Amino acid sequence: MSKSQLGQDEKVVSFYNKKENGYFIEIGASDGINLSNTYLLETQYKWKGICVEPIPAIYKQLIINRPNSLCYDNTIYNVSNMIVEFDIAINDELISGISANLDLYKKTVDKNKTTINVKTLSLNDLLDISSSPTFIEYLSLDTEGSEYEILKTFNFKKYTIGLIDVEHNYVEPRRTDIQKLLVSNGYIYMGANKWDDMYKHSSL
Repeated sequence: MSKSQLGQDEKVVSFYNKKENGYFIEIGASDGINLSNTYLLETQYKWKGICVEPIPAIYKQLIINRPNSLCYDNTIYNVSNMIVEFDIAINDELISGISANLDLYKKTVDKNKTTINVKTLSLNDLLDISSSPTFIEYLSLDTEGSEYEILKTFNFKKYTIGLIDVEHNYVEPRRTDIQKLLVSNGYIYMGANKWDDMYKHSSL
C-alpha cells in the first residue's frame, strides 16, 4: 500500500516493473512511514537503502520505523562538516529546512520556529560512508529549498541514479537550475507530479 503523498512510490514500482532488491536514497525521510516514498519499496519489494532526517524528534521515530535502512540525522548539503542553522517549524515540521535556503515557506516558518545548529554531509560522502552501489535505482529529494545545493556538487560520474524525484515547490530559478543541471548530466525530464519533478537517466 502506497505511503507517498503523490504516489511517488508506485511510480517507481511501475518504472522498474516491480523490480526487487533495488537501492534507494530518501533525503527528507520524516518518520520513515508517513508520506514515505521508500517504505513500500523496502517492505514489499525487498529494496535496501538510506533514509535521512535531521529533525531530532522525528529521527528517533525513523530509526524505530526503519530498522533495515541506513538512517542518518545529518543535514545533506553541498559540502560536509559545515555547521548551519536549521529551522524547525513548530506547527508543521514537514516544512523545516536550512535557514539560508528556505524559500516558499520561510515566512510561515519564521512565525513559529525553533532553530538548531546541525552538521552537514554532502551527498557524495553520504554514499561513500554507506558503501552504496555505484548504480542507485531511486533518489527522493525533499529538503524545502536546498535541493539544488545538494545536487550541484554531486559526482555524477562516480554514481548513477536511475530515477530522481525532486521537490521544486514551483520556486524559480531553483526549479530551472535543477533541470539544467540534471539534463547536462545525462538525465531526461519525465514531467511534473504537482510540486515534484521526476527525471530518469538516459541509459534506462
